[in-house]
Amino acid sequence: MILIYTHQLNTRIRYVFTHFFETYTKNNIEITDSLETFIAHSGPKFSYTNQKLGNEFFIQANPLLFEQGVREQEIKISRWQTTPVFFPCIEKSSIPYDIFAATFYMLSRYEEYIPHLKDDMNRFSTSGSLASSAKFANKPVVDMWAKQFLDCFIDEYPSLIVKQPKSNLQTILEVPVAFTYKSKSVLRTFFESVIDFFNLRFIKIFERFAVRLSFRPDPYDIYNSWITLHRKFNLTTKVMFMFASPSANDRNISIFKHRFIKKIKDVADYVPTSLLASYQSTDQPDLLQIEFNRLSEIIHHPLKDVRQHLVRLRFPTTYDHFANLGFLNDYSLQFVDFLGYRAGTGFPFRFYNLSKEQRLNLFIHPVVANEAILRNQRSPRKARRLLEQCKNYNKEYGTPLTLVLNNTIMDQRQKNISWKRMFTEFLENYD
Repeated sequence: MILIYTHQLNTRIRYVFTHFFETYTKNNIEITDSLETFIAHSGPKFSYTNQKLGNEFFIQANPLLFEQGVREQEIKISRWQTTPVFFPCIEKSSIPYDIFAATFYMLSRYEEYIPHLKDDMNRFSTSGSLASSAKFANKPVVDMWAKQFLDCFIDEYPSLIVKQPKSNLQTILEVPVAFTYKSKSVLRTFFESVIDFFNLRFIKIFERFAVRLSFRPDPYDIYNSWITLHRKFNLTTKVMFMFASPSANDRNISIFKHRFIKKIKDVADYVPTSLLASYQSTDQPDLLQIEFNRLSEIIHHPLKDVRQHLVRLRFPTTYDHFANLGFLNDYSLQFVDFLGYRAGTGFPFRFYNLSKEQRLNLFIHPVVANEAILRNQRSPRKARRLLEQCKNYNKEYGTPLTLVLNNTIMDQRQKNISWKRMFTEFLENYD
C-alpha cells in the first residue's frame, strides 16, 4: 500500500491520485492529512504539500488541486528529460514539476471551461489548445509523465508494482449513414439522382439503381466483413448507429425503415452496439433521451456506450447528459482535425465535472483519430505512418489506441481500395 500525505483532502485530490495509481500501478493507495499516520508508515509513501517534511519523496503541490471552480492558469512550458511539462516545483521537489496538477488539468479539460478558440461548428479548436501551442498534441504526455514519476519512485521503493505495457487496440465503427442507396424513399432517391446528374456523376446514378434493383450490394453495407475482420485478428470493436430523425448534419436512413432496424438487430447479435448521438442532441437533451429510448427498444439491452456525432462537445453539459441517461463509456473525446491526444492520454478516465466539483460514473475513452482525420492526410501511406507512431506509444507506455472509423472504410469500390488495404494491414500487423 502507498501512503500519500497532503495537507488538505478534497475531491480533486482523491480523483487524480485514484486515477493515477489505478491506471499505472497495481498498488493500493491511502491518502491522509495526518502527519502522525504518515510518519509511522514504513512502506512506500510520499508527501504532496507545500513544503518538504523531512527526507521523504516529495512533490511540491501547485494550488490547482486545492482550488474550486475555474480561473485562468499561468502555464509556462519547460522540459524534463525531453518531455514537455508545466506547473514547475522548487528544487527540493523529487521531480521538477507537479505531475498531479498537470494531469488533472489535462484530464478535466480545464482549458475548455475558460474562453478558447472554436471552429465553425463551435467546437474546441486544436490550434488554440495548450497541447498545440506547446507542440505535444501528438504525444500522450500524461502517460509519459506517469512513467517518469514511477521510474523515480521505484528507485526509492523497488517493491512498487507497475503495470507493464501491452498491446491495446480498440476500434469503433460509427454509422452516421447506414446505407448509401438502400432504404431511401423514392423522393429522396429522385432528388439525389438529379443532383448527381447536374454534377455529371453518372457512375453514382448507375450504382444507385443497380443497388436499388439488387444487382449490386450497397457500398456502405459492410457490417459482416467488419465483424469477420476483427474476429480474424481477435480485436475488440464496437458499432454505434445514429438513430435520429434527418437534419442538416444528420442524414441517416429513416428510423422507421424495416431494413435499417433489422440491420441494427443483426449487428447487435454479434458485437456490442450502441448510440451515435445526433448533432442536434448536443443542445437538446430531450432529443438525446428520445434517441436513447428508441434504440434501446430495438436492441433490447441497456445502452452502455455513446459517441457524439461530429465530436460536438459542450463541457460539462454533454457528459452530464450522458451520465444522467446511464451511459458508462464515452468515445467522443478527440481533436476534431488532428491525430493526437486531446486529454494527453490514451487511457480511459472518469469524467470530472469542474462546475460541480464532482466525479461522474462515466468513463471517457480518448480517441486518437477518426476516419476524417486519417483521410485528411490525403494518402493511406501518410495516415499509416501516423498510426504507427501511436502504435509505438502503445508499445512503450502501454497507451491504448482507440480509432473511430465510418462504414466507408470498408467500401469495396475502386476509389477506396487503397484505404481499405491500409486499414486491414494495420489491423493484421498490430501485435
